[in-house]
Amino acid sequence: MGLVTRICRCIPGFSIILWVVIAYLALGDRIPGWFSSSNTNVSAKNVKNTYGDLHHLTVSQGIYIVYSVSIHILACFGFPVRLIWSIWHMTDEMKTAKFDAAEEYAETEFSDDKSSQHSLSVKSLGGTESSISRVGTPKIPSLAEIPEPVVHAIILPSYKEDIDTLRETLSVLASHVLAKSNYDIYLAMEQRDPDAESTATQLILVFATSFRNISFTLHPGDISGEVAGKSSNVSWAARQLSHNYVDSDSRKNCVITILDADTHLSSNYFLLITKFHRENPLEAATTLYCTPIIFDRNSNDVNPFVRVADIFWCGAGISGLYKGSPIMIPTSVYSIAMTLAGEVGGWDTGPESIGEDLHMFLKCYFSSSGQFHTRIIYSPASQSNVSSDLKGIKGAINNLQARYKQAMRHMWGSLDTGYAVERALQILWKKNDEKLSSWLSRASDPADRVPRWVNDSNLTHFTPPNIYEDIDRPRTSFSKINLIILFHRLFEAHFLPSHLTIALVSAVLYSALVPPMLTHRLLLWSFGFNGTMRLLGFCLFSVYLFLYESYHQLCVRTREDEMKRAGLWDRMQGGFAHRAWRRNFIDYCLMPVTGTMFGTIPAVVAEISHFWTDQLVYTVSAKPQLKREIEKVVEMA
Repeated sequence: MGLVTRICRCIPGFSIILWVVIAYLALGDRIPGWFSSSNTNVSAKNVKNTYGDLHHLTVSQGIYIVYSVSIHILACFGFPVRLIWSIWHMTDEMKTAKFDAAEEYAETEFSDDKSSQHSLSVKSLGGTESSISRVGTPKIPSLAEIPEPVVHAIILPSYKEDIDTLRETLSVLASHVLAKSNYDIYLAMEQRDPDAESTATQLILVFATSFRNISFTLHPGDISGEVAGKSSNVSWAARQLSHNYVDSDSRKNCVITILDADTHLSSNYFLLITKFHRENPLEAATTLYCTPIIFDRNSNDVNPFVRVADIFWCGAGISGLYKGSPIMIPTSVYSIAMTLAGEVGGWDTGPESIGEDLHMFLKCYFSSSGQFHTRIIYSPASQSNVSSDLKGIKGAINNLQARYKQAMRHMWGSLDTGYAVERALQILWKKNDEKLSSWLSRASDPADRVPRWVNDSNLTHFTPPNIYEDIDRPRTSFSKINLIILFHRLFEAHFLPSHLTIALVSAVLYSALVPPMLTHRLLLWSFGFNGTMRLLGFCLFSVYLFLYESYHQLCVRTREDEMKRAGLWDRMQGGFAHRAWRRNFIDYCLMPVTGTMFGTIPAVVAEISHFWTDQLVYTVSAKPQLKREIEKVVEMA
């Protein structure tokens, strides 16, 4: 690791230390003098002789006032206002998005009438038969008959995941209208998991006829330079699956989707991507699709601190997903054109890629000089809160510990700030001025015709052709405004939680230990202003929670209706967590504590730890165990 890389990764940690030093220099000099004074009732006459001229503002105090006020405005006004707008916009767009997808296939007359639907004949291992209907199945013609279909290569990474969780996720995907004609499923298993191969084999046997193709990859755990985690697993799976799309057309019409093991996506999600891909073939080749997430499965059964933490994690992702947003960062679930993934070199596998969704976005952004496209898909990804099988106090504590580990993994992603700074410096120093056409010109060597994300694969049974022969655009200069907005978003994610808490703690301690008569009037003003902003922030975040109720209910009802039409609702009882603000009033009260527990503390621990290590032992988040019998899909009716 180079010196620049090491310094860049420690930038968030350096900022914490610097902010603490500034706070001490600005406020700390008064506290020792106050306690060392023999007369605690210092009069106004001898204040100047004892403590100096209080009318003179020191440089450190000026910096403290300006910065503390600025971060309070950003955290307590700027961010929550954008969040409120985004959640309102998202809810409004979701109400009509499901109808937009059907316009592409207007002649097919989508119908929810069960008599007109195709269905899956299902037999459980016990011999009981049931059926799964394909949601929104068209009458005629079949989508499979449309030329040059958009293929969805769906990567489902798994490491020691419960087989029933994977089975349920695949059952939802199997109910989609495009499943059998357009879905290629890749179970991305880890060789470190002793049950990986047997689990994948069982699932492939169950869903063999449900998709266009279903297979699995086995990611070796001993590849030099790789760090165990989702990104390295996805990277391996993507390299393997790329060999299934040889010609240029198949690659240009392939969209890779990354899921979590427990993610449930609506059929509408893939229909909307398919529609956009067909209508915008040039833009689609360089598009990354973002979707909001929703924790609507077991949120009523988990610790309220965990529930509130996930509500705001959901909000953090939604805050950048609105029309006109120049920076749209995916959260957990996203889709990317295979051509774009290949152009940027695929998924990284080092420690800096632990936040694989944000890291892939940053890699696309800097590798394309900000010229790639992002698009919102208004069809949320349903996910489960981390949970515990234990009951009572032990279960609550275990649930909190599991969520803290997950928060630590999220905040470990602050390594991406260093990655972004390093890539930006490369741009500013003009060390990355190669044009894409120049890179393509080197493809005359057969060994270089393989996309860069396949070069280190051990599969050599053929050499794919150059898939970017029709893409010949120069790397234009960055938009300075978009670059500033990008770093502002990174600042919100990786700096604000810790810096805001330091400002709060320092102000409270100073106010408690030093009387107002010994405090400069501008410091007193900043304390009062910041306190008012925190109160305003609490009110604005409460508005977000109130609007979230509508968003949550819309997501649950939409998914519930779809599962009923698919015939899966009966087997998913308890998997639909409805909310009502009156019943969940405690969530409003827990916001400040939750932000500290799962935001500030893990952020400080992670960013200080980066001074000596960038390695984090990756642990899979505990999810609710599904006690259901695995089913076998045997035929299509």
